[in-house]
Amino acid sequence: MTLKNKSGESSNFDEIRLDPISHIHRENNPQFIASIARGLEILRCFSSSNQLLGNQEIAHLTNLPKPTVARITSTLVSLGYLKQLPNTTKYLLDVGVLALGYSALSNISARTQAQPFMEEMSKYAQAPVAMATRDRLNMIYLNVVHTDSTLTMRRPIGSTLPIHSSAMGRACLAAMVEKERHYLFDAIKKRNEDSWPSIKRNLERAVRDYQDYGYCLSIGDWAKDVNSVAVPLIHPQHGILVFNCGAPSYLLDQEKLENEIGPRLIHMVNNISSTLNNN
Repeated sequence: MTLKNKSGESSNFDEIRLDPISHIHRENNPQFIASIARGLEILRCFSSSNQLLGNQEIAHLTNLPKPTVARITSTLVSLGYLKQLPNTTKYLLDVGVLALGYSALSNISARTQAQPFMEEMSKYAQAPVAMATRDRLNMIYLNVVHTDSTLTMRRPIGSTLPIHSSAMGRACLAAMVEKERHYLFDAIKKRNEDSWPSIKRNLERAVRDYQDYGYCLSIGDWAKDVNSVAVPLIHPQHGILVFNCGAPSYLLDQEKLENEIGPRLIHMVNNISSTLNNN
């Protein structure tokens, strides 16, 4: 998917999304509103690990001038997207962001259709089953079914996983058209120069696994002693949705993932795909 800038050259949407702040400074595109981009990038600075931020910290994270950040945070407070703590210069996300998030989730009808299949799979595997899609160089959870046996692995909707080391991310990359996949490989390489040779080997193996077996694995790669298998679903409306089943290695070893959980997960995704196509 491309757009045209003033000179008529094509600019890939993914290029803008992966590095929007740099795009603000280098691209002369009348369809790109830089002030909106700055505001949204400031909102993206807040996360579960960065819940409370001041203008100086935001300026450092975004590489934007502090006066610019101050004006934008003040505007976002007025609009209900940020909240300023009393007697401080610190901000946190406000309910306006939550309203947008839940509106986005309600648009993904596949969540409802997939739920009973995910519950059945989770009950069989005695492990969490999740559904995710790509957000830049991460996978973001759209739905998750937990089990009592994996209380220590509870990850809520909205949690993210790195695309290069998680089974979900590898399955997403493997399901892409080759040109898009190579573009993202280059983006991953730029952010992981030192470890790229190892990452590249794992990603290339994941592509082969998907072609040969229909699933991708992460055996202690995302987190030590955590194993996972993932299967993508390509949908004309929702794009690539990925489903995974993962747990501590003492519950799901590699052999069980390959011989039992992986094939069953493929069957689950095929059933979900058929349900989506019939609705």
